[in-house]
Amino acid sequence: MAIMTSTQRRTAPAAPHVRTRRVRDDLWRVTSASGLALGYIARVDGVSGGAFEARRLLPGGTAMLPIGTCWSLEDALSCFTRP
Repeated sequence: MAIMTSTQRRTAPAAPHVRTRRVRDDLWRVTSASGLALGYIARVDGVSGGAFEARRLLPGGTAMLPIGTCWSLEDALSCFTRP
């Protein structure tokens, strides 16, 4: 498991047009600027150095679709901000 500093655990990543909120030490909720839930970013254990997986919430339900695995939290967030 990747060890995160206390500052990293408290700080949610930021990007234009989306908002993030830390749910747990290893899970962040991603919403649109209007408040619509877009998905989650989860820290993936078992990967050397730790990785982060972006998961898109499918419309009209609670199912999630993995959309990218990245080495940094900011890169995982970019999965939600690309056109």
